[in-house]
Amino acid sequence: MVIEDGDEYTSFADALLADVATTETVHSGGEALDKAATAEVFLVDLRFDRAAPGALVGELDAVSRELFGGDRTRAARHLQDQQGLYILRALRAAGHAQRAIFVHDFSPRRLANLRVLYGDVAAVPGFDAAALRRLLQAAP
Repeated sequence: MVIEDGDEYTSFADALLADVATTETVHSGGEALDKAATAEVFLVDLRFDRAAPGALVGELDAVSRELFGGDRTRAARHLQDQQGLYILRALRAAGHAQRAIFVHDFSPRRLANLRVLYGDVAAVPGFDAAALRRLLQAAP
């Protein structure tokens, strides 16, 4: 399952990974939760800067208070910039443990922390078809 706010990940997967994966694309956390049971792997976009603010997972007021001293503008940008992680958190809370793959250059320490928090999480620093193919083929 491709979880993104655009179509770049889907286009990439359809063009270069069709031999190892079929794609179903969702564009919000709600859609991801509705369809997660049928997914073998989640290919997750981290940033959802094109998503409508009301479609984002995460409580704006809570994020604003807890992380940004009440600054709702900064909190809204944070929710967009980290939306893939908020969606993954919701998927895990709903019991979906499938491998999650991000196309992002997480530092080794951050990736290790994400694995502690969310289990089977992997990342590749760019749209590297060979690296993504290996991760897809190795998924349980």
